Amino acid sequence: MRQPGEITQVKGGMMQVTFCRPEACAACNACEGGKKEHSIWVKGEGRVGEIAVVDMPDRMVARASFVAYGMPLLTLLAGMIGGYLVTGGSDAGAGIGAAAGLAAGMTALAVTEKGRRGKEEWHPRLVDILPGSAEKETEQNEV
Repeated sequence: MRQPGEITQVKGGMMQVTFCRPEACAACNACEGGKKEHSIWVKGEGRVGEIAVVDMPDRMVARASFVAYGMPLLTLLAGMIGGYLVTGGSDAGAGIGAAAGLAAGMTALAVTEKGRRGKEEWHPRLVDILPGSAEKETEQNEV
């Protein structure tokens, strides 16, 4: 998944790239409370105002989505079924099991996040730098 965004900050070999929410995401509002812009830090060299094209392989986007959404859902369902069976068919047992399963899934997600954060394959990477407003300002100053 390639996405262009504007470089809004540069610090020590890292760039903050700000993206506008794609049209396909307009109705969702799940990202950061529905903000219209989202920023990430990417390794690379560029200037504030230039456009950075950032890539995250589709398979990694799918894996990240599964880890973030699928795993907690699966642990919630497993906890619900387990609680239901252990308590002999009690709805309260299913509810408690679901809460425990969700808590276990979220805890596992938090514990394993540090490992994913350290692996390069989980990070978006810089593909290209396109001229943006930084280059236009330089041209206007030269005239």
